[in-house]
Amino acid sequence: MITFSNAIRESMPKTLSSLPLLSISILDYKDELAVKNNAFALFCEKNGLPVPEEVIASPRPRCYRTTTKRRAVFENGSFALVFGEDDDRSEYAEPLEPEEHLAIYRFVESYLKKPVFKALAEAMNWLIIRGSYKRRSVIFNVCEMNASVVRKLKLMAEHLNSANLGVFSAHVYFDPTRSDYYLEALRPVNALAFKTLFGPKDLSLDLGEIRLKYPVTGFSQINESQIPNLLLKAKEFLQPNPEEHMLDLYCGYGLFSLGIGKNAKSTFGVEWEGPSIEYAKNSARFLKRLNTKFLAGKIDGEFVEKRIPKFREPEVVLLDPPRKGVEQGVIPALAKRSPKRVLHVFCGTDEIPRSVNQWRIAHYQVSKIQPLDLFPGTPHLETMILFEKAER
Repeated sequence: MITFSNAIRESMPKTLSSLPLLSISILDYKDELAVKNNAFALFCEKNGLPVPEEVIASPRPRCYRTTTKRRAVFENGSFALVFGEDDDRSEYAEPLEPEEHLAIYRFVESYLKKPVFKALAEAMNWLIIRGSYKRRSVIFNVCEMNASVVRKLKLMAEHLNSANLGVFSAHVYFDPTRSDYYLEALRPVNALAFKTLFGPKDLSLDLGEIRLKYPVTGFSQINESQIPNLLLKAKEFLQPNPEEHMLDLYCGYGLFSLGIGKNAKSTFGVEWEGPSIEYAKNSARFLKRLNTKFLAGKIDGEFVEKRIPKFREPEVVLLDPPRKGVEQGVIPALAKRSPKRVLHVFCGTDEIPRSVNQWRIAHYQVSKIQPLDLFPGTPHLETMILFEKAER
């Protein structure tokens, strides 16, 4: 057994082996790709997995992140926006961020250093930027929402709205716990959690023929340039067609359901986050996808068995869970449905062996392994694994 981080270490040039893993970002991209290809092949070999395909390169290997963040620090009367995690060092992470984001951080920081903005500076937890390469939304995460803070937020929003920085909306997110999670999941009871300062309350993703909208606090891939490859490979592997139904677990705002599910007999998407599901439903109505349905719920074995409709016709399954992987019982429950093909998308590489073993126990075998470099400059990959029924 070997972790992907250790495989990266073994594949790194000796001159970088003692540096943080994020030092991979200082390599030329062709050299970084070589490291990742060697590391992932080693990871698969040591964990008893089939030989993978070559890593699909990112069209935009630097300055690609559409979501970035800074922690707000106010000490000894001085304000600063800084990188917030030990392994997210600015000398390695900053080259991965668009210059437009850096300009927004400098702009906001320059105002919050002024005495007139002291109340807001003291209340700040994080400043987050989200959106696309063309349009950006700014989120102020604060621990207080008193009258003084609200006035300064409105004033700050006016400055942002009038600046030529490509900011089309601004919002405030209330997190009195000052948590390390920059969009706190445990929202306070009986308190304002989210407020729009100006602009729309949603973000959008253009996929050529269609545009999908999603909530500003909802999950979306941070590498917009790689999403077309993600959809293209998913469609190639899963092959949704009019003779088969498509089940899309952890569907978010409908990226795969609406991006590749058009030709399926029907598409059924499930996501635990209610706001994203509502956007998926709205997009399906707008696109007139009458064969596409969505349901919100906590995805576990019981939910799969009791809440997801069973079809008489053949079924294909796509699941794209968070980095920690699926809940216990989900894979056996899916296998009981006897899908013809399963496309399991992994954000956490080290989760792959555990899930593959569960699929093998359920009599499904690995057909193809396709890594994609969704996170250039970091020791991470997105990996698609196609499973098909094993012959008994």
